[in-house]
Amino acid sequence: MEKKRFIFDLDHTLMTANYGVEKEYFKSVLGDDCESFTKEIPVLLNEYEMTFPRYEIGKLSEFLTNRTGFNIDENVIKGWIDSFGDCPSIIEDGVVETLDYLKRKDYSLAVLTNWFLESQNRRLNKSGLKVYFDNIFAGDFVLKPRQMAYQAAMDLYKPGSCVYIGDNLDKDYIGPRSVGIYSILYDKNDRHNENIVKIKRMNEIKSLY
Repeated sequence: MEKKRFIFDLDHTLMTANYGVEKEYFKSVLGDDCESFTKEIPVLLNEYEMTFPRYEIGKLSEFLTNRTGFNIDENVIKGWIDSFGDCPSIIEDGVVETLDYLKRKDYSLAVLTNWFLESQNRRLNKSGLKVYFDNIFAGDFVLKPRQMAYQAAMDLYKPGSCVYIGDNLDKDYIGPRSVGIYSILYDKNDRHNENIVKIKRMNEIKSLY
C-alpha cells in the first residue's frame, strides 16, 4: 500500500533534551538529597507507563511519592511539566533534512510521544520543528505501547499507509506493528542486532521513500 503518513517518536528520535536542567529543577524543589530520585526517573516513568493508560498529574504524583518516599506533590509535577517545556534540546542529526524531504513529497507528518502535550508542544515550537507536523499526540491522552496510541496517531489514515519511526524497541517498533503500521527502529548506536528494520541515521529515510 502507498505510504501517506509518517509518525515519529519525539525524545531520542527527533531531539534529545538536556536532562541536567531536569535534575536542577528537582534539586530546587526537593533539596540536595534528591539525586537518587533523579537517577531513577527513566525507570520510574517506564514503570508508570506500563501500569497506567495515560499520564495524569494526580496519579503520577501519587505513584512517584509511593515509589520513592519523596513528596512529589501535584505542584512539583506541574513545575516539572513547565520546566521541561523550556528544557534545551538538541535536534538529532539529519532530522530537519528528512522532514523537509518528506514534507516536499506531500506526506502527512505526526508526532506520537509519551510525555505531556504542554511540554512537548513547547519544545517542538522552540526547536522550529512543529511547523512540519499536522498532529501531535501525547501521553496525557494515551500511552504507548497501548494500541489506542498508535490508532490515534494514524488519524484518518489506514495502518498500511503509515510508517512509524522511533528509538524504543517495544514502544516504537513492536507496538506499531501490533496494529499493522510498518515501523522502522531508529538505532543510531547500533544496539539492536535482531532481525529488524532499522536505520542509524535519520536521513536514511530519504533513500527508502
